[in-house]
Amino acid sequence: MSPCLTQESKFLVLNERSAWERGLSVNLEVSDNGLKIRDVVKYVFEREDEIEVLSDTFDVKGFAVGPCSQLYILDAASSAIWIYDSNQKQIERIECVGKQFKKPGSIAYAAGSLYVADAEAEERVYALADLNLQIKFAIGTRPRSDSFSLPLPFAPIDLAVDDEGNLFALDQQNLAILRFDEAAQLVDVFGQAELEGKQPVSIALSRAGGLYVLDLADQKVLKFPTWRNGATVDPQFIDFQILINRGILPRAFKPSGFAIDEGGVIYVGDSGENGPGRVDQEDDRFIRKFDSEGKYLGVVEGFRGAVDQLVVDPNNSIFVFRAGEKNRITALRPERRFAQFQGASLVKGRYISRAFDSADAGTIWHKLSSVTRAPPNTQVQISFLSAEDKRMKIGKAEGDLDVFLDETARLDPAIDSQRDEGQVRLADLDKLGWCKPVVNSDDALIAAEGRYLWARIDLIGSEQQSPSVQSLRVDYPRISYLRYLPAVYQDDERSRDFLERFLSLFETFFAGIEAQVDHIARYFDPDSRVAHSEFLRWLSTWLSISVDNNWDDAKLTTLIRRASGIYHKRGTRAAIEEMIEIFTGDRPLVIEHHQGSGAAWLNQTRDSDLKTLRDLYEGLYGKDPFCFCVLLKPFPVKTEEHRNAVRRILDAEKPAHTCAGLLALQPWVQLDTHTYLEVNTYLSEPSARLDFGSSMPRDTVLNDLEQTGQLERRSRINQDTTLI
Repeated sequence: MSPCLTQESKFLVLNERSAWERGLSVNLEVSDNGLKIRDVVKYVFEREDEIEVLSDTFDVKGFAVGPCSQLYILDAASSAIWIYDSNQKQIERIECVGKQFKKPGSIAYAAGSLYVADAEAEERVYALADLNLQIKFAIGTRPRSDSFSLPLPFAPIDLAVDDEGNLFALDQQNLAILRFDEAAQLVDVFGQAELEGKQPVSIALSRAGGLYVLDLADQKVLKFPTWRNGATVDPQFIDFQILINRGILPRAFKPSGFAIDEGGVIYVGDSGENGPGRVDQEDDRFIRKFDSEGKYLGVVEGFRGAVDQLVVDPNNSIFVFRAGEKNRITALRPERRFAQFQGASLVKGRYISRAFDSADAGTIWHKLSSVTRAPPNTQVQISFLSAEDKRMKIGKAEGDLDVFLDETARLDPAIDSQRDEGQVRLADLDKLGWCKPVVNSDDALIAAEGRYLWARIDLIGSEQQSPSVQSLRVDYPRISYLRYLPAVYQDDERSRDFLERFLSLFETFFAGIEAQVDHIARYFDPDSRVAHSEFLRWLSTWLSISVDNNWDDAKLTTLIRRASGIYHKRGTRAAIEEMIEIFTGDRPLVIEHHQGSGAAWLNQTRDSDLKTLRDLYEGLYGKDPFCFCVLLKPFPVKTEEHRNAVRRILDAEKPAHTCAGLLALQPWVQLDTHTYLEVNTYLSEPSARLDFGSSMPRDTVLNDLEQTGQLERRSRINQDTTLI
């Protein structure tokens, strides 16, 4: 907050991010543009796919999401994989791989490959190419490794794959996590100590490198950093029992379904009963959210009910397989919404400033001026609190209000409700005697007296829209136009108050004009914020610049800034090039007569070959010594309207008694025409791309690089086939 002196009055203002951040903000986003309600990702129901062929005899052990929302469904009952196209509503069974499985338990998709775990088959993990579903590699009961050996046969129950192709498997027999490289070699084993005596059932990977394990025995989630040999950051990363004891989760909560999105948010489903004796009441089972630090974030609003499996795709859409409804898969889509104030029914944010200090006791504060934006059905409410001292009674405690604001900046309402008895709470601030709020008004008188003044701003919006506050200014002391009237108009208190408010309307109007006059120099600076579109065009007429609607504000600002320099060389080649460069963004190629058909060495020769060359030059650039050519690079001039604008610039800037030709070059090579290296033509190595502007050399062979080795087809060692 900075004090400024304007004639007889002073004012204090909040208009910078650093100043806003000194106050207390709840459910608000503070930026260089001021305040607005915090926006969050919320999930909305997108669709529910009912797959008729998935009957009650199915035992769906998992599913994975591939490109274009294609679902791979793993059925343990028939040892089969089904591919379901959720866009076309078609399902197909993969017949060729089922005989490899005995009791498959997990499926994962990553980078064009499917990974299937089967703890009872001869080969425990299969990697399949999604292109043709052929086996890329398999991992047996004794994985290949140069450094590790397992005491018990490998029995994977869940899989996860990172962006580098590393495969992580949760081993039920050895109670460990195994990491395999792209060649299916075992390169790391970790987690034995942390998983001993537990019941791990699922793993998930985050893009930041964390590996998470869901443990049903202790009702916890454990976190392993995959780059530190599995040492846990926190063995009690998420403790569901603690959340149940606090009443955050229902007593019957049973974690089921476990996934992480691209931003590191963890999702855990609930397959427990709907509370004892609550069959007829509303379902209290949700998908729960946790951040990357294990903090509880609430529920996924777009879904309610039991969860058996859930998967998050690269677009952060959630696919849910619902327990008890074996032929239904629900899809939830993320959307940006403005956050609801926790514990309230409104989408709301609150800001309380630190004290405005007038430095004088008994100050009568005059008025507020603000720059706000309030879309329909939203509100900006501003109220004030004044006092002679910062120390005051807040709730059951007494202290400095600014100190309390500093200590509780960005206070989470959920934490505030858990503060101990006798401690100051956020709700206690509402009882301090704030004045009646000013609603959706950018100019109003302030009824406050005292050295210090605090501002409280409430932003009330909806999930789709948020009001915003860009700046807030308070004027002091109370100096109104009433002082210019005879004293008799100030004697009666009621009439005095009315006249001050009535005259403040004119004061605001004239103050705006006075501010414009005081800062009129800014209107003549093309780089200033007040020099907007219409004013720039008016300002350009002062410099005899004729522009049309094809000039945007950025180009016009540059032209006005450089106009004086251009006038010094107006009518020259350099001025023409600079003007056109400002408009198009690229410097044109200007060719004068003496450079083309008027070149001395052409006119002096009589050789037939050179005569032919002279004829070519004359065809390209003409014979008139008073004419020149302006060639525009490809692409900057996109429409005929823009070309006509360049033509007008050229006609206005060319020297008197000369003519100018204008040509927009084409981006290709054509002999005996306007082809210029590094202007509209570039020589490069030929490529085999079959698209516009590419060439294919004659020794090129078209081929596909299949990532799976296949008998009786082209298979080349170290190109599309790797021996392991």
